[in-house]
Amino acid sequence: MKKTIKIIVEKAAEGFTAYIPDLPGCVSFGNSLDEVKSNIKEAIQFQIEGMKEDGELIPLNLQGDFNVELKLDVAQVFNLYQSINASGFAKRIGMNKSLLIQYVNGIKKPSERQAKRILEGIVDFGKELSHIQI
Repeated sequence: MKKTIKIIVEKAAEGFTAYIPDLPGCVSFGNSLDEVKSNIKEAIQFQIEGMKEDGELIPLNLQGDFNVELKLDVAQVFNLYQSINASGFAKRIGMNKSLLIQYVNGIKKPSERQAKRILEGIVDFGKELSHIQI
């Protein structure tokens, strides 16, 4: 079974940057999320090869096959997908509108529980939209 590596993605002035907390110094850039995901996979492989050549220990979660999972914070998701209205979305998931707007604007950071609640709401919304036929 493949392991999943969490990749932290941040919006840059143009495009996106990505890094891996488990692999210091492994960073990448891309103009789109797909490109940064592809580029970070290459960067991981390159760094692992260098570590092997230097006789360094490879972290267990990076040994063998693995998948990468992009992790964005709440503010980035709403800024990236501006068609998602924060007020309407807050109502949909039963969250205080002003609290969600503070998360979106980066004024506050959601707890892990709140971030999970928001992500589940986004996933549910996406599933619902995928079933619409016009």
